[in-house]
Amino acid sequence: MTILQVASELTKLKKISAMVTEAKVRKDVQASKADVESGIKALSKHLDCNRYHEAVAITLSLLLWNADGAIARLRRAGVLRPSRYKFRSKGLEKVLDSAFELLPQLQCRQDRLKYLSSVRVLLKAAPEAHHLRQGLVIRLRTRKKIVLKSLLVVVNELFVSNWQSDSFADSDQFEHWGAEDVAQAFSYILNLMREEVGLDPNCWVHVDDQLGGRFDSIYNSLLIDAAKLNEFREVESLIDSMPYEIVENGQSLDVFSTDKSFEQSVRLGYMQAEIQIAIRAQRTAQYFYKPDRGTQTMNEFIASAFQAGMNELLITKQHPKERLVFMMPMIPEFFAPIMADTYFIEELPGIIGAGIDDFLPEGEDPRKIRVSQNLNLADIIKVQRLFRFVSAAFDEKLREIQDAERRRILKIRSVIPVIRHDMLLQQLTMILPQRKAEEVVQLLTLEESQDFIDIQYRPFIKAGDYYIIAPALVARSNLSRNTIVANKMRNELMKETDPMQNAVMNALIGVGFKVKTEFTFNINGKRETDIFCWLDGHLFVFECKNSFHPCSAHELRTSYEHIKKAENQLDIRLNWLKTPENQAKLLRALGWNVPITKNIHTGIITANRLFTGYTKGVHPVRQAHELINVIQRGAIGRGDMPPLIFWKGSEFSVTDLVDYLKGESIVRMQMSQLQPFKKNIRFGEIYLRLCRYIMKLPEITQKADAIYGPAEDAKPC
Repeated sequence: MTILQVASELTKLKKISAMVTEAKVRKDVQASKADVESGIKALSKHLDCNRYHEAVAITLSLLLWNADGAIARLRRAGVLRPSRYKFRSKGLEKVLDSAFELLPQLQCRQDRLKYLSSVRVLLKAAPEAHHLRQGLVIRLRTRKKIVLKSLLVVVNELFVSNWQSDSFADSDQFEHWGAEDVAQAFSYILNLMREEVGLDPNCWVHVDDQLGGRFDSIYNSLLIDAAKLNEFREVESLIDSMPYEIVENGQSLDVFSTDKSFEQSVRLGYMQAEIQIAIRAQRTAQYFYKPDRGTQTMNEFIASAFQAGMNELLITKQHPKERLVFMMPMIPEFFAPIMADTYFIEELPGIIGAGIDDFLPEGEDPRKIRVSQNLNLADIIKVQRLFRFVSAAFDEKLREIQDAERRRILKIRSVIPVIRHDMLLQQLTMILPQRKAEEVVQLLTLEESQDFIDIQYRPFIKAGDYYIIAPALVARSNLSRNTIVANKMRNELMKETDPMQNAVMNALIGVGFKVKTEFTFNINGKRETDIFCWLDGHLFVFECKNSFHPCSAHELRTSYEHIKKAENQLDIRLNWLKTPENQAKLLRALGWNVPITKNIHTGIITANRLFTGYTKGVHPVRQAHELINVIQRGAIGRGDMPPLIFWKGSEFSVTDLVDYLKGESIVRMQMSQLQPFKKNIRFGEIYLRLCRYIMKLPEITQKADAIYGPAEDAKPC
């Protein structure tokens, strides 16, 4: 019998306990792939419609078919996520409790049971999450005509001030959440408006004149509640797709990685990324920003423009309410600074960083990095500059207004432009060719019917024939990276060559390795290997995974899937190479006149910094820039602090690379300095407690200097 047929028979029993008793004596269910998919879809539909009896019957039937396979499929599809059902938990509780009664009769892997147990524990926070969601809907309905634009004013102001989060603050306090958290919260609210309240262009016309600014309790509380629900959804994604679990600890639900080193590698990666951004910004400012040089900040440029009379372009309109309007003249002379090939100070770290993150060869212009088929980084910079210009102009004009209350009112009514499609396109064609301007609008527009997405990825919010845009958010977001991710262009833009892989190859060749990339050979089947290399009796096999730095659990999952794929690839190659005859065949095919060796090393090389220091199976994961520095310089820069040296001698030795891959030297030191930290998110009387790690830089600096000593000169990794 199929899964649905067995479920149909079980539903004839009136009580769930009777269904479980009957399932325990049933023979195994036979099902095709299509039957299983139909069963999973039916389960999701029953849960969505609160048909608990039918949901339990389907679940029991799936488990009778194949407990491990069913749980894996449910996990992969996210069917057991409370957020899919508006955080309602009763149906999921009945499904899981019934499953736990049946599973002792079946064969099931321990990690599958841990997953189901984690979902069951998470459900303890679901009733409060449901309450938060319902409360949001009620408040959004009562403020339908003013809420969205008012919230977007708050979001925009946080990006103006570069608002940072304080994870040590209580989650009910606005200070706990950073600008990007709040942008994601706004995105959730926008999606909720579409689902539950309804949207039309009139929802974007007015702003609440009572909006008190950054700490307004009404609108901040909406954003805090939405941010909490986003955190709940992030936890769901973690336990669905990565080695995380949840256990109950009193009133706390502890979310942690089953493998401690996994979470450590994730947190270390985020820390390293933040440090590198700070280093780039600091060095750029020190090098370029001098009073007698031409490079300016945008605010300085706007201030000088205002002195020259630009303030007259921001006029006050009285109807229907008093507000400021930027009367942007559509003449080439006005847009000349925006089109210029010189850059403002704020833009330079991003340009330099793009070249580093994309592994461009030294001297190559990062502005030519492609963002889409027709757009490059320089084009996106000009778009961001236009909106940075608008944001800075409003700030400068508002500073002229002495009366604080009038300044507040004018700010909230003025800083979020609502632009007709033809006018937006006209402005963009003043800085870009027509075809590129149209593509910018296409790629950055969040359509009214589009699925949920963060407005940092598609910041042009469509409402009828108009676009609602937060200028500071557009200016400060990583728009080039987000555009590629949102429009799924990464593979298309990289289909010809992988610059990260080439950079690793060149570094290896530079210190004397024999290297072969993208080599196809019969290794238990025809397989292409990213990098084979050899030096001094050591053979290395690397798989390279070039994905962007993840900014959410969903994107982290994508990076992790790449790591899992690389593990499988390297398992096959390593096992095959351990047979001397196989290794000899490969070396002959490579054309290397070198002896076979027992010293075989593998590694997963990543472009982003997440997972560096982690070991997937038996294969170390290392970040490409750090690995290149280990090979080329033997030191890692730390901004103003002395760089660390970790070569054993004065020159590179193959054992330096071996130690690095084994987790010795810099990897062990960094990991050992991570300290446990609990991030608490309150849901009524329940806390979601995310078990994470922090690093105290003064302490790690002292220990590192004692172990490795400072180097005279080293580049940041």
